[in-house]
Amino acid sequence: MSRRGLLGASLGSAGAAVLGLSGCGAGNGSASAGTDHLSIWYWQGALTDKLLATAKRSVPGVPGLKVKGSPIAGDYKAKLRTSMAARAHVPDLACVNSGVSEFFPDEQEFLDLRDLGVGAIEDQYLEWKWKAATTPSGRVIGFPLDAGPTALFYRRDLFDKAGLPTEPDEVAQATSTWEKYLRVGRTLKERAPGKPYLVSQISYVFRMVLYQSPKQFVDADDRFIGDQEHVKHAWDVAVETYRQGLSARVLDSTPDYNAAMSRGRVATLINAVWAINGLKQVAPKTSGNWRLTGMPAGPTNYGGSYVGITRYCRDPEGAFAFLKWMLGPENQLKSYQEMALFPTTPAAYSRPAMRKPDRFFGGQIPVDVFGPAAEKAPVTFSSPYEATANTPVFQELTNVETLGKNPDRAWRDAMNAAESALSQRGVS
Repeated sequence: MSRRGLLGASLGSAGAAVLGLSGCGAGNGSASAGTDHLSIWYWQGALTDKLLATAKRSVPGVPGLKVKGSPIAGDYKAKLRTSMAARAHVPDLACVNSGVSEFFPDEQEFLDLRDLGVGAIEDQYLEWKWKAATTPSGRVIGFPLDAGPTALFYRRDLFDKAGLPTEPDEVAQATSTWEKYLRVGRTLKERAPGKPYLVSQISYVFRMVLYQSPKQFVDADDRFIGDQEHVKHAWDVAVETYRQGLSARVLDSTPDYNAAMSRGRVATLINAVWAINGLKQVAPKTSGNWRLTGMPAGPTNYGGSYVGITRYCRDPEGAFAFLKWMLGPENQLKSYQEMALFPTTPAAYSRPAMRKPDRFFGGQIPVDVFGPAAEKAPVTFSSPYEATANTPVFQELTNVETLGKNPDRAWRDAMNAAESALSQRGVS
């Protein structure tokens, strides 16, 4: 019997038996039952207040349709799973984070958007976003909300002082492979004042190299492939970054990280578009020194969300009409302006509102880098069990970097821990 069959009701042991009782009063589970609104759950920052305020009054173009947003505090995913397992207070629509595949074993909890006509509009959105929200059985359970295209952020002033190329196109050529990127790191360390590090921590190197691969830790047949070359290559590049002393070894959201970024101790970041605001907050005095260019070895995506229509939705056609309005190109542009949610609709990338020069990046227009990255990001298969498999690997990378653990021993321990954790969930 396949692992998917064994885990088909994996919303939790408490809910598994309940979910086995299909076809019970779909409307009874809705949080908005008995009201004139459809309900949508989201975490703070996932949807814009302005658009939600409009939808609460009336969804434009859909007479009589109202949608009320409910921000969920705390562990959003756990609360959504709990409500679904209990079939109580389930919203009509629900935001789902980038780990949409975690809901694949429970795909019947969401409606298939193909049945509601998504095929007529899918070419308006990034193709890989639809594929990432498509279950192995072929059901589309997530409507693209935002994306997380990646880039190389670099300190132009530090590159200049090290005698390195400084213009985005030149830097892209000088860092076109991970080997060249590390070579640039060595030059920065040797020649730039203060001997800046290339990266803040090696986990970002591992993540970005791995995300450039179409394969991750578990394949479509629910088999562990985390010990294969595509993962080992990412590990080796990250470890080599550590061995060459190119990492500042500071963790995000810590005083040490903030100090490193603000004082020029880290010369580059390899991260997603959403990292821009965080960088501006922790290092405001570095404004004008940063530039953006393409990632070493090509673009990828890190983050981005979806909205699903639950099987308890009392008006699926109305809910789908709401999504087409809320997440259409015009409103994705508004979401970008209000909350910096990067659109999944490429038509928005050429709009004047997205083409404003950014003084923090020396007058560069960020979408000129992130737009092509979003459109060229690889189609990556992510299984429902990626977090189970990759958590031990990230932990062992931290052990290498902060505790000096032998990298070969750390790799073996990571693989053993990942396989053990997966086996407890039925993965071979």
